[in-house]
Amino acid sequence: MRTASILFASALLCLSATQVQAETGSGLPMNQVYLGAIHLPDFNGRDSQYARFKTRITNEMKTGPNFAGHYAIVTVGCGTSCNFSFVGDVATGQVYTFPYGGEQYYMLQLRYGVKDNSVSVRWVENEVCNSDYISWNGHEFTSTGKTVLGAREKCDY
Repeated sequence: MRTASILFASALLCLSATQVQAETGSGLPMNQVYLGAIHLPDFNGRDSQYARFKTRITNEMKTGPNFAGHYAIVTVGCGTSCNFSFVGDVATGQVYTFPYGGEQYYMLQLRYGVKDNSVSVRWVENEVCNSDYISWNGHEFTSTGKTVLGAREKCDY
């Protein structure tokens, strides 16, 4: 009986630890995808700095979450091999700035998933492929640090 109690307590502890890690943005897969009503940004108030991209952000957020359970990463083109992104919370409507984008991140590519709070980022700088792996905690991204992958061709996923 004592062994069964210890095993049960251990199992509960493991489940609790996993849930806390997923909720705090540890890079572990998220365990739930938001299925509720989509809330759009307040472009006349809190999110006014993103109003210039209202149509693109609104249209992408209306499709539902594509990142970290209840967020939508919205990518906007800015020229040949140039883009930048935003992160919109489809549960609250709040928009956040993405740390990479623009002409200095030529050929920027992002890899992410709806059940994961991490993004693999690749871009070309001076004909060299660079990468970073960033994790989202619900308010900002944390970087593991830029890594040089080598020749430009290494940036092709």
